[in-house]
Amino acid sequence: MALVLEYLPLVVFFVVYQMVDIFAATWALMGLTIVQLVGLKLLKQPITTRHWIVLGAVLVFGGITVFLHDDWFVKIKVSIIYVLIAALLAGTLWIKKTSPLKSLFDADIKMPDSAWNRLTYAWIVTCLAIAAVNVYVAQYMSQDAWVNFKVFGIIGISLVLVVATGMYIYRHAEDMEGEQ
Repeated sequence: MALVLEYLPLVVFFVVYQMVDIFAATWALMGLTIVQLVGLKLLKQPITTRHWIVLGAVLVFGGITVFLHDDWFVKIKVSIIYVLIAALLAGTLWIKKTSPLKSLFDADIKMPDSAWNRLTYAWIVTCLAIAAVNVYVAQYMSQDAWVNFKVFGIIGISLVLVVATGMYIYRHAEDMEGEQ
């Protein structure tokens, strides 16, 4: 059920966009992002910093979009979220001198600190790349192209990143086992 809640706002955004327009889809996205967090709370699932960042960005930029009747703001929201995630990862890595990914997974996955740091930099670069490509698509391509990129392109890139992360962890976790 939590997985359904995770993707529900995006799926409904896409469907409403196809049936009505970007502004109705933005209203749906804002409402369902709130429903998503309420649902996670009712299911006693964790509400992460990422959820709060997304909610804030959706409400602020979605609200500006519908108020000004200008789709640029909902389009740029995607880039702002990914830049914030990259900044959070980089800030934690540079200020606390530890990988935030290690903090999340160290109880289950043991790897050398250098491997965690490289993995964190890969996530930072990927988030910044997604943000940059989103700005390009939003600025220079049609609204339909942007919606398809937002719904399918970013999910595809994220899936590749998760698979690559799993393969990287598998390789380096074994290296760590060999050292013990």
